[in-house]
Amino acid sequence: MTSTDRVPIPGEARLILAESATDASRFVLQPTPSRDPNEPLNWPTWRKFLNFGLSIAVTIAAFTNVSIQTVFWQQMTVDMGVSIQQLTHAQSAQLAGLAMGCLFFIPLAIKYGRRSAYIVSTAVLAGVSWWTSRMQSYPELIVTMVITGLGGAINETAVQMTISDLFFVHHRGSANAVYFTAVMVGSFLAPMAAGTQAANQGWRWSYYTLSICLTILFILFIFTFEETKYIPVSVGEAENDEAFSEQNPTEKDIDSKNKVGSELVTVGTHTDPTIPMKSYRQCMRLTTTTGENLPRLFMMPFHVITLPHVMFTALQFASGVCWLVIFMQIISIAFSAPPYNFTTAGIGYMAIGPFVGNIFGSIYGGPLADWTVVRLARRNGGVYEPEMRLYPLVIPTIFMAGGLIMFGATAARGMHWIYPSLGGAFFAFGLGANGDITFTLIIDTYRELVAEAFIGIAFLRNAVSVGVSFAIVPWMTSMGLTNMFIIIGCIAFAIGSLFVPMIIYGKKIRTTLAPRYWKLVEKRSRI
Repeated sequence: MTSTDRVPIPGEARLILAESATDASRFVLQPTPSRDPNEPLNWPTWRKFLNFGLSIAVTIAAFTNVSIQTVFWQQMTVDMGVSIQQLTHAQSAQLAGLAMGCLFFIPLAIKYGRRSAYIVSTAVLAGVSWWTSRMQSYPELIVTMVITGLGGAINETAVQMTISDLFFVHHRGSANAVYFTAVMVGSFLAPMAAGTQAANQGWRWSYYTLSICLTILFILFIFTFEETKYIPVSVGEAENDEAFSEQNPTEKDIDSKNKVGSELVTVGTHTDPTIPMKSYRQCMRLTTTTGENLPRLFMMPFHVITLPHVMFTALQFASGVCWLVIFMQIISIAFSAPPYNFTTAGIGYMAIGPFVGNIFGSIYGGPLADWTVVRLARRNGGVYEPEMRLYPLVIPTIFMAGGLIMFGATAARGMHWIYPSLGGAFFAFGLGANGDITFTLIIDTYRELVAEAFIGIAFLRNAVSVGVSFAIVPWMTSMGLTNMFIIIGCIAFAIGSLFVPMIIYGKKIRTTLAPRYWKLVEKRSRI
């Protein structure tokens, strides 16, 4: 046996233990929790939901802040005397802020904890939202958009760290489904409400409302959000023996792998009552500092992004967000002009279809994908492979590409607004399902480096989108909406179809690169 064979394969985990004596299957919790009741994996459900709920609330607010301005372009061109081209440049500035914020601020969340990251992010977003509501000039527009991007970047990656901190493998798809639904509420549903308010009271009042919500969230985070970063404590060796036996089954367990119809029993967590619970003051500390070297921490994402699974997710997410940026800006440009002549409220209502599509996409890529991987793991002798999550991507890939083409072709012909809205719903279904599945793939595969992985993913996603915002108006003018979106749909289908080689070769890639991955983990532990 070679040294490579003895190296643990990242992401591979025993999810189900078959018990032939009882004809039942025990569900193994992955990652295996310690017996410390203070570890977030051991928290009661209500406590997990409270903290996760706050992170979801600020996700909605953050993506609302990032997304709503395109709805106001019609009013802002008159009120501020800026052109559509200048407004697209401001969007690029915001995306640049998102890209740079991931690189510079998320390492601070790794070193000093999630709580401080959320508090600072929410404070920045609240402050810049108040400023945006009062801005008068184009330079102010650029500066506020950059700061909005910087503040939103912290939240974007911190939520994935929180999901990894709080939830086990078989719950992460559902948690990411909730996260992506929150993203789409902020991207589609909130702009619809903001557009209606702007039509009645003006665009500045929409920012006042958002500023008030962010200020309230800032206060809630200060007094109620607990740190989910966990620093392990030594509580003995018993749990390690149990974990080892669960992850290394006997022949008896393996022989039971074909009992697909057997009962499934979830193994609960077991905490040590002798370990004292943290006090409220301890839970509300602003920082939970560990000894990482920040300069080295800043460099880690550049190493992790080269791992094929991370690059795969980065490409999927970057392309999806590119199409989302184009989609939202084209709605604002095309539907405010003849033959549609929509008001600010009408432009906001165009988000209904995509929002509904994303809800179904999140259900498909979340709870349904979780159910699928459990079934596939049972067929695989109880062993879970991260690539099992990719099988459901067939339908989202087709829907995303088809929806984009349908949107562009029907909007270019001036067809009834329901047709481009339906195309947007198909696109959003694919976007929500794809993002949910691929994000969970990374959390499951590279849990030890999840923060560094998502820094690279978020940077690539936003960096690519910066150039797209500059190109939208010239691209549309030179080619027309139909040809533009046919090309976009074909590119989306090609990138989405990369899940096929990942299913075929994914495990081989993880096995081959396992020594390199664990060296990165070791390097990360010594930072």
